[in-house]
Amino acid sequence: MAAKPELGELSSQGLPARTLRPGREPVLRQGQGRFIAALALCLAGSALVAPPLATGQTRDVNFAVVGKHAGFEQRGERAPQLQYYSFFSEIFLAEGTPLGNATLIRPDGREVVFNDQRGAIGPARDQILLVRGERRYASEAELDAEWPNGEYVFRYRAPGADEPISISVRLGAGDYPAGPAVWLEQRGAEAAPDSVDSTQDLVVKYSPFSSGHADPREICDDMIFVILRDQDDYKVDHSGRPFQGQRFMLYSDTERMIPASALAPASRYTLSVEQATLEDTVRAYGVPAMSTRAVTTALEINTLPPRPQTMN
Repeated sequence: MAAKPELGELSSQGLPARTLRPGREPVLRQGQGRFIAALALCLAGSALVAPPLATGQTRDVNFAVVGKHAGFEQRGERAPQLQYYSFFSEIFLAEGTPLGNATLIRPDGREVVFNDQRGAIGPARDQILLVRGERRYASEAELDAEWPNGEYVFRYRAPGADEPISISVRLGAGDYPAGPAVWLEQRGAEAAPDSVDSTQDLVVKYSPFSSGHADPREICDDMIFVILRDQDDYKVDHSGRPFQGQRFMLYSDTERMIPASALAPASRYTLSVEQATLEDTVRAYGVPAMSTRAVTTALEINTLPPRPQTMN
């Protein structure tokens, strides 16, 4: 059975991979903690009167993204083949936020309501608000006709705020690189996708993200996502998301190790490797937002049955 093609994957539960470059997040130096604690006591009264709007936004939204995506499929060792194009937009929510309503405003002025995936049943359940194209598209022209390039606006009202906020990013006309070729290794040797040993760590390698680059605005560099789903489409391993205090992968990373603990014997999985080029990055109201063109290669893998037990 062929691997199920994947949609663009800036969404899912994160596991360790790689951090932001140093300097992206504030780090307290020695003695600053005592100063900040004292300052907080002095400002406590005024904070009750008029908390900054940006603080509220940061607590509710981790980041937002809008993008177009090309999905490839790889069978065995053959080159990845283009399967479809798709559109997606996601708002990644902070844990515990009551925020549930948001709108994506398209370049043509049409408004599309985000779906709250926290109430979804099954593997689609996630800590995000989601807009997804109504279907997969056979060509780039077909995708662009339904979801035009231009300025997209995230609009939502933070809990307790009097006015909604709007954050805009531009999604321009760009090229989709070829889907990355993927190969596997176990114990230092190449592993065939149809005979993976579930008792050993699995190293995922892929062709270099040669067009990847650092962000001149120093908000977020181009990223890589490596995701393993089981036969019911649940994510069993994920390389991580940005802006959530966890490690994740950047364009310069060359491999991802999936621990043996994520694998079960005699099982079928879909492995996907995504390379996401960020076109526009902004930070407004304390919230990072970005537009992207991404390519993903999906590869079906199967693990071997358990080894027979022998008695001495």
